[in-house]
Amino acid sequence: MVLQSCAGGEYDTCMDTYEEIRKQYKPAHISLLLIAESPPPSPQIQSSRQFYYADRIRRDDRLFTNTIWALYPETVDLTEEELEAEKQAWLLRLKQDGIYMIEALEISQRHAVTKKQRQQRIHDAVPRLIERVRALAAKDTKIVLIKSNVFEVAAEPLRQAGFTVLNNELVDYPGHFNQRAYREKLAQLANVKSS
Repeated sequence: MVLQSCAGGEYDTCMDTYEEIRKQYKPAHISLLLIAESPPPSPQIQSSRQFYYADRIRRDDRLFTNTIWALYPETVDLTEEELEAEKQAWLLRLKQDGIYMIEALEISQRHAVTKKQRQQRIHDAVPRLIERVRALAAKDTKIVLIKSNVFEVAAEPLRQAGFTVLNNELVDYPGHFNQRAYREKLAQLANVKSS
């Protein structure tokens, strides 16, 4: 897969391209919808959240690799490099299994944005998020909210809108110190989904 190059600023001009890439992996029926905070920066920027970018092997693609390790126990012995080398195949497997990821915000957030600012932006985006989830989700779609900002702000409005949010506590973003907690919580919630 070859990505188009992005012109302009580094954080928000590639979102159409990223959304086009993401749609290639959209399941016909979404059984599990993962909602993270915000899309990645442009593909040229090193980031731990390059989930749907499969154009090249990326180092430190923590959101993708930890999601695969959590949802597919057979990958526990695979290295990050091995998962990245087969990223497109794993994205197709997620699609086949009805698993899809979107973000609460539609514009990438710089690291300098504070938690309070992020929460306000998510709060302001909740009506649009509900519309987007409504367009994607079926009656039986289960939702997992990733990162404290998303969980704290969006869980209750999504529930009030009639969606099934599985987590009753935050699912940590798989940063440097939360990868194990992320995998354990996501794996546990995914088991709830299938039972």
